[in-house]
Amino acid sequence: MTMTTTLTSRREILFLYDIRMGNPNGDPDENRPRSLPDGRFYVTDVRLKRFARDYWAMQNRDILVGNIEGRTTNLTGRVAHYLNKIGKDKADGEELVNILLDSFIDARCFGSSLAFKGQKEEDGGEVTEQSDDFSLDTKPVKGNKKKQTEWKPKPVPKTLTGAVQFNMGEVLHDAEEIQIQGTSVFGSDEEKAQGTFTNYAALRYALIAFHGVANEHSAQKSRLSDTDYNDLLLALWNGVRSAGNTRTKIGQVPRLLVSIEYQPGEEFQFGNLMDYVKLQASGDKTERAWSSPDDYCVDVSRLLNRIDAQRSRIAKVRYEVSPDVTFASELPNEWQALGFD
Repeated sequence: MTMTTTLTSRREILFLYDIRMGNPNGDPDENRPRSLPDGRFYVTDVRLKRFARDYWAMQNRDILVGNIEGRTTNLTGRVAHYLNKIGKDKADGEELVNILLDSFIDARCFGSSLAFKGQKEEDGGEVTEQSDDFSLDTKPVKGNKKKQTEWKPKPVPKTLTGAVQFNMGEVLHDAEEIQIQGTSVFGSDEEKAQGTFTNYAALRYALIAFHGVANEHSAQKSRLSDTDYNDLLLALWNGVRSAGNTRTKIGQVPRLLVSIEYQPGEEFQFGNLMDYVKLQASGDKTERAWSSPDDYCVDVSRLLNRIDAQRSRIAKVRYEVSPDVTFASELPNEWQALGFD
């Protein structure tokens, strides 16, 4: 077990990114942008965490919630594969949890339910792992057949609570959903076939805001360190940019990332930092007609006032900002640049 110093104080995150002519988070039924009953569009925290995980994977870091060499698997298959990679046959109880926390940054950040599936045994046959093809220990049985021993991991504890939790993200303004149509043609040089029509739902433009908290008490259990937290900030900023490998995600750009870092021992957090951000139109366009940061400025005056009122509780504020963003008032000089760009 690796001994590290865990998160030294509580942190809060405000993260803004935008999308243009794309779908930030399709619903499970029609793959349309997700919306609330009042028409406001939103993005799940699962989508945001996927940005970070995909970025870590591109950096060749091991992640718990991911595939194996491009193949989908369940949690048991993922862990069995990793144990084999490090030369272990099995692990259970606290030993297994120690391995997961030592090995996977996404487990330290976001936790996991550790909902392992067991082996399925068939009479006279072999036991196979559901949804994967990783074999475990085998032993001979009658009839010169091999029968795999059943292995259902028994972690202690059964649930890992991540030190970092995000609210659902929301679009900060009225946005327009549109249908984008196209055609697809498949045919040989000798014979051209008639194309089929395709269409997908997208948002004309949307600025999306997320709020998150990194809790120092939960970090003691999940072993999230200050270094892990910094890696998470970088993964959020670069992960949104790196997500443009699909047609519906290519128009996403990180715009503002703020990390409020409290003094050690402070049992305080603002909560819902996105409530302290307002957008002001820069011209005559309606919000639904906005297409870029040129159409508005970001007003964080309420956030600045709240931070100033709690100055004694706050050790520092760090941030990253896109050069395309215009603010209603200047950001404080004492804020420290993260330096990602």
